[in-house]
Amino acid sequence: MNVPPPVGLTSIPVTKTKRAWSPSRPISDSSDDDEADPSGSFDPASYVASSTSIKPEPLALSTFRPVPDSNVYPVLENEYATTGKARILVLQPNETLAFVGTYSFCVLQGSLSLLGVTLSPSNTKHIVFAPRSSPIPILSWATLDRQGSCTFPIPPCIRQQAKATAILIEYADTGVEGLGRICRVFENVFKPPRESDAVPGVDLPKIYIVNHGTKDIHPFVFPTSWEAALASIDNQPDLEISGAPVCLVKGPKKSGKSMLARTLVNRLLSRYRRVAFLECDLGQSEFTPGGLVALSLVENYAFGPPFTHPSLPYRAHYIGSTSPRASPSHYLYSIQSLLETYKLDLQFPVSIDDPPPGDERIYDTIPLVVNTMGWNKGLGADLNARIEEFIEASYTFDIDGAEEKGWPTPPQSQHVPQFSNALPFMQSNTRLCIKVEAIQTEMTNTYHTATDHRHLNIMSYFHAMFPELPTSSSLGQAFKQITATSWDTSLPLCARYPYEVDYTQAFDQAYLTGPGYEDVVPSELTRVLNGAIVGLVSSGPASAVSRPMQSTSQETSPLSYTPGEPPPDPGLSMCYGLALIRGIPLSLNPHSPHMHVLTPLPTGLLAQARVLVKGDMELPIWGMLDFREDEQGRVAGVEKGQVPYLQWGKGEGVGGEKRRVRRNLMRKGQM
Repeated sequence: MNVPPPVGLTSIPVTKTKRAWSPSRPISDSSDDDEADPSGSFDPASYVASSTSIKPEPLALSTFRPVPDSNVYPVLENEYATTGKARILVLQPNETLAFVGTYSFCVLQGSLSLLGVTLSPSNTKHIVFAPRSSPIPILSWATLDRQGSCTFPIPPCIRQQAKATAILIEYADTGVEGLGRICRVFENVFKPPRESDAVPGVDLPKIYIVNHGTKDIHPFVFPTSWEAALASIDNQPDLEISGAPVCLVKGPKKSGKSMLARTLVNRLLSRYRRVAFLECDLGQSEFTPGGLVALSLVENYAFGPPFTHPSLPYRAHYIGSTSPRASPSHYLYSIQSLLETYKLDLQFPVSIDDPPPGDERIYDTIPLVVNTMGWNKGLGADLNARIEEFIEASYTFDIDGAEEKGWPTPPQSQHVPQFSNALPFMQSNTRLCIKVEAIQTEMTNTYHTATDHRHLNIMSYFHAMFPELPTSSSLGQAFKQITATSWDTSLPLCARYPYEVDYTQAFDQAYLTGPGYEDVVPSELTRVLNGAIVGLVSSGPASAVSRPMQSTSQETSPLSYTPGEPPPDPGLSMCYGLALIRGIPLSLNPHSPHMHVLTPLPTGLLAQARVLVKGDMELPIWGMLDFREDEQGRVAGVEKGQVPYLQWGKGEGVGGEKRRVRRNLMRKGQM
């Protein structure tokens, strides 16, 4: 290889010889490179010009520049029902504003665009979670599309600016920042990086204005095709609609599929009072932890990544894995059962409360948004095709992502018409497939993998604080969204007070699902459940039939369990949520058969969960560690070398490492 000399030294012409053919060298279709400079001489000036790269200009995120008493005004706490220091910000036409942190705001005057939704004046306060581990939402001035009703007082100097947008903003103290202490890869994600030009936001604590994007801060860029596709739902007429729209989002991995589904829910909430969300992606769930197929009811905008709005589902089924590879039939049956629940209970609700005064959104019909998984090859493509047959979506948003090398483009469905332009939804039997572009890969944060986000989602769920349910209602009967708005990260899971449960009285049956669990004998059940994540399931009478007593000559478990038995029937059961069995006696005949259980579920739901289901999902390593500063090198006062289930360092011996299976081999027809 010819190395060019440093600039300023005399260069010696070197004759360029043509390299012989090599099988590792790609064949060139053109000989322009060889004929560009036949003499092979070196020009220092051209070397300097080619080696000097032009640094691209940083992307401007905020054009708003705070000026006290000009576009930033202080407010009194008792005047706007705020919990702390708040400010009124005034955005002029075409101005944008980006924050890093957690804040709540409401629109006082004008209109504001945020994550594809246009907000009008209202007393409703929206919470925005803006960590730099996800695309940063941008607050943008928008033209007034409809009049709102905000009763908060507006200063006269602001009211005189008829074209300006005024918002009331304050810091939202939710405790979500503490999740970074637990999952260290997300530490300080609610703070700007050191090399950024972020400044403390308008004299508000823990809120930072970001002026330009960096390698660690990427904005949420709304693709043009997304806006055109979502406009098709906005333009649907109020008349001649025989049913609520059913929208399905599909696409490959890392194409923005979950982000489009969340944006679609927010856009529908501008028209409907409630939106149903069917989660089919076991690994990257939106409102529930991984391992669940869930039907959730959404009433509030979701302005944040999935770990910032953990919710209790309307109905769910526990698969116990981040992939349906091991139990595809149970996965499909669970989705089909949830779809029937939507059609019978949610699509046209019979008993529902009246909307509040001034709310003109549709309240007697609930649309559905379905988020499919990104596994679209082989068995995954077959499962997604079956899901599309079940759903019969009126809108199918197909993200056209780049095909991986070696895999052909899947054929288009013949029974779904293809349209280049989005047409308005007219009737429930109209089925439109709208192709949209994938989100730009350079706008996504590459420092955190999908596994990191999955672990953060699980830890956020176990540290979330859900509100208590009313004593007269249950989760399956209330048409309310139950979402955690605060997190308790003061203690790690190993130091929190658990529920002490007599599992011989509290639970009727235990199930083990996943590859290899059919070989677990009843005497080893307590060892398998110790330290495991389980699903708390309520099963119908047909699924909880009493089993005959096993032979006394064999070692049995005090908890009813049959090896190889399939999980509860999705048509007769439902999963309320997840729990962590932190400790259980390992003796064969314990005198006190108690287990220590951790779960964020409200106490009113625990008595209904009489079945335990364990899959192959395990607690992330972050949930086993002690992040307190006074416990350096120890876990709950125990030296790290003596902590059970944890091994510090590399495993030794045969079987010490996790087995890896190659799945990138292709047949001859796939080459």
